Amino acid sequence: MSVPFFNYGARYAEERDVIKDIVFQVGHSDNFILKEGVADFEQAIRAYTGAKHAIAVSNGTTALSIILRALGVGPGVDVLTPAFSFISTASTISLLQARPVFVDVDPVTGMMDPADLEAKITPNSRVVIPTHLFSVMANMPAIREIADRHQLHVLEDSAVALGASMNGTKAGLLGDSGLYSFFPAKPLGGIGDGGVIVTNDDELGQRCRMLRNHGQDGITRFLHHHLGYNHRMDEVVARYLQHKLLRFDQLIARRAQIAARYNEAFARLAPDIRVVTDDHYDRVYYTYVLQSERRDGLQQFLHARGIETQIYYPLALPLQPAFAYLGHKEGDFPHAEALTKRSLALPLYAEMPDEHVDLVIEAVLAHANQVAVHV
Repeated sequence: MSVPFFNYGARYAEERDVIKDIVFQVGHSDNFILKEGVADFEQAIRAYTGAKHAIAVSNGTTALSIILRALGVGPGVDVLTPAFSFISTASTISLLQARPVFVDVDPVTGMMDPADLEAKITPNSRVVIPTHLFSVMANMPAIREIADRHQLHVLEDSAVALGASMNGTKAGLLGDSGLYSFFPAKPLGGIGDGGVIVTNDDELGQRCRMLRNHGQDGITRFLHHHLGYNHRMDEVVARYLQHKLLRFDQLIARRAQIAARYNEAFARLAPDIRVVTDDHYDRVYYTYVLQSERRDGLQQFLHARGIETQIYYPLALPLQPAFAYLGHKEGDFPHAEALTKRSLALPLYAEMPDEHVDLVIEAVLAHANQVAVHV
């Protein structure tokens, strides 16, 4: 592709020497996993977000698993989760033998619909997992109010939203617990996988810290208080992430700059092309997702011009074969299902050159003109 959806080579090329130094330092130290580098990175995350506790783990999905386990989620427990999201928000619930209760989404934002959330609460509901996607944040004030009335724990899936904030509070801290992912394509992408759990709850923080490392308390080795996991972060990932966090605000500013160019160019295409441009929170652009009733034709047109795109997501979670045992059918989640037919992600990453942004904009506008001629 002449315009790739993402370019890992461009991301890491300028940091080759830094990466080599980190790998050498870790190898020379004989401290490979859950050592000083991890502790320093956790402190950096606490300083950046204002969280009282930050627990570094192996990836964002394991962060979900650990939090749910720490909350006692298991058989007989219902967990409310969006019908439109990445599968880990729901699969972690099922893997703990609890029941994912899917909630439809707002047709404009694609985020959990508070009204449908309240309608789906059951006597067995214990946790709600609102998810921020792409660059859009869930309606946390409304979700929080509902959760508080029903005494539900709010686990904020802010995997892609490190750096975003709402009403002065960082994403991840708008609920009772939260998490970030450092999968290489994420805004703060690592060299390898990684994640962090954040919370201001002392008891929950300590339990999560033990569960990530075989149930040990970090004080007495080989004393296991719980049956835990091997979900630890390694030193190479931690040290690189701490280095990158120093310029993270510059990276997300560049992403916002590209998104602003897209927003300005595509504003004239409404309502055929729709983007979410709410400005009542400070957003971070992980991906740039637009909605189009002619999504498939647009994707084919861009592909023919050498522009790579991605569909987030091609099938609503309740209709995935993995969740067939829940018995959902087409039409049960109309807004989520509609988004799977309209959503398309365009290339956007901090190292993306301006000439590639130009090519994407020109191609989307050219497709709109072609469609207008034939309508």
